Amino acid sequence: MNLWDYYKLLGISQGATDAEIRKAYRMKAMEFHPDRNHSPGAQEIFVRITEAYQYLLSHPHTKGITEEEYRRYYQAWVDYRQAEARKKAEEYAKTSYKVFTRSPLYKSTTVIDGSMVFLGLGLAAAVIFISVYGYFDRMEKALTPEEEPSFTLMVLTLTLGAAYLIISLLYLSAWMAQKKRHNERTESQN
Repeated sequence: MNLWDYYKLLGISQGATDAEIRKAYRMKAMEFHPDRNHSPGAQEIFVRITEAYQYLLSHPHTKGITEEEYRRYYQAWVDYRQAEARKKAEEYAKTSYKVFTRSPLYKSTTVIDGSMVFLGLGLAAAVIFISVYGYFDRMEKALTPEEEPSFTLMVLTLTLGAAYLIISLLYLSAWMAQKKRHNERTESQN
């Protein structure tokens, strides 16, 4: 197979970003994993899309490289990595889909989007602010004890907001580490 076949297999355009490649692989792997797709050619398709995924992530396909450089990279891939990638893909094809989703290869397809991280942080802050502000605002406006807001409800929403904040901070940390690895890989390819 060549570079253009790899793009076609994953259903992406040439020059796709690493995030687009990961997302496309995840979708195709779910569709063609032999544990989920029992059609006769599913295992071979799964092996090929895994090979395409590994090749596209390990080579500078999005850079403005010359045809000669591309041929050198591709030949190196064919010589050293293609057989290894096929072997791994065949091993993954023999496992159940559930086991495959726990594999390092599948986990490498997880895309953490920065906008989602910051949206999560904003929503967590909003939940915390609204639960505290709402509680004290209702306390001031309550004329009778029956109109007073529930302290338990405020604590529950505050806990929910804090949990959401912690999860968002963990995703922020993972996103920053992912960006750092991507930048290091980009610098090493230059």
